Amino acid sequence: MASRLVSVATLFTLLAADVLAGNVTAEAASSAGSHFRPAIDVPSPGFWDSEDAVHRGGQAARIELVDDELHDGSHWYRLAYLDGGTRLQVFEHSDIATVGPESDMIRIETIAWKLANEVVESENRSTASDHLPAWARVRTGNTDGPSAGLMMALAYIDLLTPGALVGDIRVAGTGGIRPDGLAFPVKGIDVKVATAMLTRPDVIFVTKPPRVVENVTIVESHKERIPADGHTVGEWLNVAGYEQAGRDAAGHPRTASVVVVHDLRQALAWLCGRTDGASVCAAAHRSANIPIGT
Repeated sequence: MASRLVSVATLFTLLAADVLAGNVTAEAASSAGSHFRPAIDVPSPGFWDSEDAVHRGGQAARIELVDDELHDGSHWYRLAYLDGGTRLQVFEHSDIATVGPESDMIRIETIAWKLANEVVESENRSTASDHLPAWARVRTGNTDGPSAGLMMALAYIDLLTPGALVGDIRVAGTGGIRPDGLAFPVKGIDVKVATAMLTRPDVIFVTKPPRVVENVTIVESHKERIPADGHTVGEWLNVAGYEQAGRDAAGHPRTASVVVVHDLRQALAWLCGRTDGASVCAAAHRSANIPIGT
Protein backbone atom coordinates (compact mmCIF):
# COMPACT_ATOMS: atom_id res chain seq x y z
CA MET A 1 0.00 0.00 0.00
CA ALA A 2 1.13 3.57 -0.54
CA SER A 3 3.04 4.90 2.42
CA ARG A 4 1.21 8.25 2.75
CA LEU A 5 -0.71 8.84 5.95
CA VAL A 6 -4.40 9.69 5.87
CA SER A 7 -6.86 10.77 8.51
CA VAL A 8 -9.23 8.21 9.99
CA ALA A 9 -12.15 9.90 8.26
CA THR A 10 -10.37 9.91 4.89
CA LEU A 11 -9.42 6.25 5.20
CA PHE A 12 -13.02 5.33 5.91
CA THR A 13 -14.20 7.36 2.91
CA LEU A 14 -11.72 5.65 0.59
CA LEU A 15 -12.73 2.19 1.75
CA ALA A 16 -16.46 2.89 1.79
CA ALA A 17 -16.50 4.17 -1.79
CA ASP A 18 -16.95 0.67 -3.20
CA VAL A 19 -19.78 -0.01 -0.78
CA LEU A 20 -21.65 3.16 -1.70
CA ALA A 21 -21.07 2.51 -5.40
CA GLY A 22 -22.44 -1.02 -5.07
CA ASN A 23 -19.16 -2.74 -5.96
CA VAL A 24 -19.73 -5.47 -3.38
CA THR A 25 -19.22 -9.15 -4.14
CA ALA A 26 -21.03 -12.08 -2.58
CA GLU A 27 -18.05 -14.38 -2.18
CA ALA A 28 -17.94 -16.36 1.04
CA ALA A 29 -14.95 -15.91 3.34
CA SER A 30 -12.63 -18.79 3.95
CA SER A 31 -11.92 -18.04 7.60
CA ALA A 32 -14.92 -16.37 9.24
CA GLY A 33 -17.33 -19.14 8.38
CA SER A 34 -18.24 -21.52 5.59
CA HIS A 35 -21.86 -20.62 4.86
CA PHE A 36 -22.22 -17.06 6.16
CA ARG A 37 -21.52 -14.39 3.56
CA PRO A 38 -19.89 -11.05 4.36
CA ALA A 39 -22.18 -8.09 4.96
CA ILE A 40 -19.51 -5.86 3.40
CA ASP A 41 -16.96 -7.08 0.88
CA VAL A 42 -14.75 -4.56 -0.96
CA PRO A 43 -11.43 -4.73 -2.83
CA SER A 44 -8.41 -4.13 -0.65
CA PRO A 45 -6.38 -1.04 -1.58
CA GLY A 46 -3.34 -3.33 -1.30
CA PHE A 47 -1.44 -4.34 1.84
CA TRP A 48 2.02 -5.84 1.54
CA ASP A 49 3.84 -7.38 4.50
CA SER A 50 7.55 -7.01 3.79
CA GLU A 51 8.56 -9.30 6.67
CA ASP A 52 6.50 -12.25 5.42
CA ALA A 53 6.61 -11.16 1.75
CA VAL A 54 2.88 -11.60 1.22
CA HIS A 55 -0.18 -9.56 0.25
CA ARG A 56 -2.91 -9.55 2.87
CA GLY A 57 -6.65 -9.12 2.99
CA GLY A 58 -8.63 -8.39 6.14
CA GLN A 59 -11.74 -9.48 8.02
CA ALA A 60 -13.81 -8.05 10.84
CA ALA A 61 -16.31 -10.35 12.54
CA ARG A 62 -18.89 -9.48 15.15
CA ILE A 63 -18.31 -11.46 18.32
CA GLU A 64 -21.12 -13.95 18.86
CA LEU A 65 -21.32 -16.84 21.31
CA VAL A 66 -22.37 -20.40 20.56
CA ASP A 67 -25.49 -19.52 22.57
CA ASP A 68 -26.18 -16.43 20.45
CA GLU A 69 -29.15 -15.35 22.58
CA LEU A 70 -26.66 -14.38 25.30
CA HIS A 71 -24.85 -11.96 23.04
CA ASP A 72 -27.51 -10.85 20.59
CA GLY A 73 -26.69 -7.45 19.12
CA SER A 74 -23.02 -7.48 20.20
CA HIS A 75 -21.08 -4.34 19.28
CA TRP A 76 -17.65 -6.01 19.63
CA TYR A 77 -15.67 -6.85 16.48
CA ARG A 78 -12.56 -9.04 16.27
CA LEU A 79 -10.10 -8.49 13.44
CA ALA A 80 -8.04 -10.91 11.35
CA TYR A 81 -5.81 -10.84 8.28
CA LEU A 82 -5.74 -13.28 5.37
CA ASP A 83 -2.39 -14.04 3.76
CA GLY A 84 -2.80 -13.76 0.01
CA GLY A 85 -6.20 -12.09 0.41
CA THR A 86 -7.36 -9.24 -1.83
CA ARG A 87 -10.60 -8.26 -0.05
CA LEU A 88 -11.70 -6.42 3.09
CA GLN A 89 -14.75 -8.16 4.57
CA VAL A 90 -17.12 -7.60 7.48
CA PHE A 91 -19.10 -10.52 8.91
CA GLU A 92 -22.07 -9.99 11.18
CA HIS A 93 -22.40 -13.77 11.75
CA SER A 94 -19.91 -16.65 11.83
CA ASP A 95 -20.08 -20.42 12.06
CA ILE A 96 -19.40 -22.34 15.26
CA ALA A 97 -15.65 -22.88 15.71
CA THR A 98 -14.19 -25.87 13.89
CA VAL A 99 -10.65 -25.65 15.32
CA GLY A 100 -9.58 -28.12 17.99
CA PRO A 101 -9.10 -27.64 21.74
CA GLU A 102 -5.32 -27.32 21.34
CA SER A 103 -5.59 -24.48 18.82
CA ASP A 104 -4.35 -20.95 19.52
CA MET A 105 -7.93 -19.68 19.19
CA ILE A 106 -9.35 -21.89 21.94
CA ARG A 107 -6.31 -21.35 24.15
CA ILE A 108 -6.59 -17.56 23.95
CA GLU A 109 -10.37 -17.73 24.35
CA THR A 110 -9.94 -19.69 27.59
CA ILE A 111 -7.43 -17.13 28.91
CA ALA A 112 -9.84 -14.30 28.04
CA TRP A 113 -12.70 -16.05 29.88
CA LYS A 114 -10.69 -16.60 33.06
CA LEU A 115 -9.34 -13.05 32.94
CA ALA A 116 -12.82 -11.56 32.55
CA ASN A 117 -14.02 -13.51 35.58
CA GLU A 118 -11.18 -12.05 37.65
CA VAL A 119 -11.91 -8.49 36.54
CA VAL A 120 -15.63 -8.40 37.38
CA GLU A 121 -17.08 -8.28 40.88
CA SER A 122 -17.36 -11.66 42.59
CA GLU A 123 -21.17 -11.69 42.42
CA ASN A 124 -21.00 -11.42 38.62
CA ARG A 125 -18.55 -14.27 38.04
CA SER A 126 -19.64 -17.44 36.32
CA THR A 127 -19.87 -20.63 38.33
CA ALA A 128 -17.66 -22.05 35.58
CA SER A 129 -15.01 -19.33 35.91
CA ASP A 130 -12.08 -21.79 35.92
CA HIS A 131 -12.86 -23.30 32.52
CA LEU A 132 -14.57 -22.11 29.36
CA PRO A 133 -18.09 -23.58 29.17
CA ALA A 134 -19.37 -24.74 25.79
CA TRP A 135 -22.13 -22.12 25.70
CA ALA A 136 -19.58 -19.30 26.07
CA ARG A 137 -17.43 -20.33 23.11
CA VAL A 138 -17.16 -17.65 20.44
CA ARG A 139 -18.32 -18.43 16.91
CA THR A 140 -15.04 -18.20 14.99
CA GLY A 141 -15.54 -20.66 12.12
CA ASN A 142 -12.16 -22.06 11.09
CA THR A 143 -10.24 -18.90 12.04
CA ASP A 144 -7.22 -19.62 14.23
CA GLY A 145 -4.60 -17.52 16.00
CA PRO A 146 -4.30 -15.50 19.22
CA SER A 147 -5.05 -11.99 17.96
CA ALA A 148 -8.69 -11.85 19.15
CA GLY A 149 -7.77 -12.27 22.82
CA LEU A 150 -8.17 -8.64 23.89
CA MET A 151 -11.55 -8.26 22.20
CA MET A 152 -12.79 -11.56 23.60
CA ALA A 153 -11.85 -10.50 27.13
CA LEU A 154 -13.79 -7.24 26.72
CA ALA A 155 -16.79 -9.09 25.24
CA TYR A 156 -16.75 -11.58 28.12
CA ILE A 157 -16.68 -8.76 30.68
CA ASP A 158 -19.71 -7.34 28.89
CA LEU A 159 -21.41 -10.75 29.10
CA LEU A 160 -20.75 -11.12 32.84
CA THR A 161 -21.79 -7.63 33.95
CA PRO A 162 -25.35 -6.23 34.14
CA GLY A 163 -26.62 -4.31 31.14
CA ALA A 164 -24.60 -3.20 28.12
CA LEU A 165 -21.02 -2.59 29.24
CA VAL A 166 -20.39 0.37 26.91
CA GLY A 167 -23.88 1.25 25.77
CA ASP A 168 -24.27 1.24 21.99
CA ILE A 169 -20.77 2.32 20.96
CA ARG A 170 -19.04 0.01 18.50
CA VAL A 171 -15.63 -1.39 19.42
CA ALA A 172 -13.20 -3.17 17.10
CA GLY A 173 -9.71 -4.28 17.96
CA THR A 174 -6.82 -6.69 17.81
CA GLY A 175 -4.25 -7.97 20.26
CA GLY A 176 -3.43 -11.17 22.08
CA ILE A 177 -4.06 -11.51 25.81
CA ARG A 178 -2.05 -13.00 28.66
CA PRO A 179 -3.37 -14.19 32.02
CA ASP A 180 -1.99 -11.03 33.68
CA GLY A 181 -3.88 -8.72 31.31
CA LEU A 182 -1.03 -7.90 28.93
CA ALA A 183 -2.27 -7.25 25.38
CA PHE A 184 0.63 -8.52 23.31
CA PRO A 185 1.40 -7.33 19.75
CA VAL A 186 0.12 -9.17 16.68
CA LYS A 187 0.69 -8.88 12.93
CA GLY A 188 -1.30 -7.22 10.19
CA ILE A 189 -2.19 -4.01 12.07
CA ASP A 190 -2.62 -1.87 8.93
CA VAL A 191 -4.97 -4.18 7.06
CA LYS A 192 -6.91 -4.86 10.25
CA VAL A 193 -7.43 -1.14 10.93
CA ALA A 194 -8.55 -0.59 7.34
CA THR A 195 -11.07 -3.44 7.67
CA ALA A 196 -12.24 -2.22 11.07
CA MET A 197 -13.19 1.13 9.52
CA LEU A 198 -15.90 -0.64 7.55
CA THR A 199 -17.70 -1.60 10.80
CA ARG A 200 -18.29 2.11 11.52
CA PRO A 201 -16.50 1.86 14.88
CA ASP A 202 -16.32 4.41 17.67
CA VAL A 203 -12.91 3.05 18.66
CA ILE A 204 -10.31 0.63 17.34
CA PHE A 205 -7.87 -0.82 19.89
CA VAL A 206 -4.45 -1.80 18.53
CA THR A 207 -1.20 -2.94 20.15
CA LYS A 208 1.06 -0.70 18.05
CA PRO A 209 0.45 2.38 15.91
CA PRO A 210 -0.79 1.65 12.37
CA ARG A 211 1.01 3.32 9.49
CA VAL A 212 -2.13 4.07 7.47
CA VAL A 213 -3.71 6.73 9.70
CA GLU A 214 -2.26 9.91 11.14
CA ASN A 215 -4.52 10.44 14.15
CA VAL A 216 -3.61 7.79 16.72
CA THR A 217 -4.05 8.06 20.50
CA ILE A 218 -0.88 7.07 22.34
CA VAL A 219 -0.86 7.45 26.13
CA GLU A 220 2.54 7.30 27.79
CA SER A 221 2.92 4.41 30.25
CA HIS A 222 5.62 2.08 31.54
CA LYS A 223 6.39 -0.90 29.34
CA GLU A 224 7.83 -3.05 32.13
CA ARG A 225 5.38 -5.52 33.57
CA ILE A 226 6.31 -5.23 37.26
CA PRO A 227 5.46 -1.92 38.98
CA ALA A 228 8.22 -0.21 40.91
CA ASP A 229 7.91 0.01 44.70
CA GLY A 230 5.24 2.48 45.77
CA HIS A 231 3.26 2.26 42.52
CA THR A 232 -0.02 0.45 41.95
CA VAL A 233 -0.64 -1.53 38.78
CA GLY A 234 -2.98 1.19 37.59
CA GLU A 235 -0.44 3.95 38.16
CA TRP A 236 2.24 1.97 36.32
CA LEU A 237 -0.10 1.51 33.35
CA ASN A 238 -1.31 5.13 33.54
CA VAL A 239 -4.95 4.12 33.45
CA ALA A 240 -5.87 7.66 34.57
CA GLY A 241 -4.31 8.95 31.35
CA TYR A 242 -6.33 6.46 29.31
CA GLU A 243 -9.54 7.41 31.11
CA GLN A 244 -8.88 11.08 30.34
CA ALA A 245 -8.19 10.20 26.69
CA GLY A 246 -11.59 8.49 26.60
CA ARG A 247 -13.25 11.61 28.02
CA ASP A 248 -11.54 13.71 25.38
CA ALA A 249 -12.84 11.36 22.67
CA ALA A 250 -16.38 11.66 24.05
CA GLY A 251 -16.26 15.30 22.94
CA HIS A 252 -15.92 14.13 19.33
CA PRO A 253 -18.53 11.35 19.07
CA ARG A 254 -18.55 11.29 15.26
CA THR A 255 -14.83 10.51 15.05
CA ALA A 256 -13.47 6.97 15.19
CA SER A 257 -10.59 6.79 17.66
CA VAL A 258 -7.57 4.55 17.08
CA VAL A 259 -6.04 3.82 20.49
CA VAL A 260 -2.81 1.98 21.27
CA VAL A 261 -3.11 -0.22 24.38
CA HIS A 262 -0.72 -2.63 26.03
CA ASP A 263 -3.03 -4.03 28.70
CA LEU A 264 -6.70 -4.90 29.19
CA ARG A 265 -6.87 -2.35 32.02
CA GLN A 266 -5.95 0.47 29.65
CA ALA A 267 -8.74 -0.47 27.24
CA LEU A 268 -11.24 -0.59 30.10
CA ALA A 269 -10.06 2.79 31.39
CA TRP A 270 -10.47 4.39 27.95
CA LEU A 271 -13.97 2.92 27.59
CA CYS A 272 -14.84 4.20 31.07
CA GLY A 273 -13.80 7.72 30.09
CA ARG A 274 -15.58 7.51 26.74
CA THR A 275 -18.92 6.25 28.09
CA ASP A 276 -18.95 7.05 31.84
CA GLY A 277 -20.84 3.77 32.18
CA ALA A 278 -21.26 2.36 35.66
CA SER A 279 -20.36 -1.25 34.77
CA VAL A 280 -17.30 -0.52 32.67
CA CYS A 281 -15.99 2.07 35.14
CA ALA A 282 -16.44 -0.39 38.01
CA ALA A 283 -14.45 -3.02 36.07
CA ALA A 284 -11.79 -0.47 35.10
CA HIS A 285 -11.31 0.89 38.62
CA ARG A 286 -11.34 -2.54 40.24
CA SER A 287 -8.83 -4.05 37.83
CA ALA A 288 -6.52 -1.03 38.15
CA ASN A 289 -6.00 -1.79 41.83
CA ILE A 290 -5.42 -5.55 41.76
CA PRO A 291 -2.79 -7.81 40.24
CA ILE A 292 -4.68 -10.33 38.13
CA GLY A 293 -3.66 -13.59 36.55
CA THR A 294 -0.29 -15.22 37.09
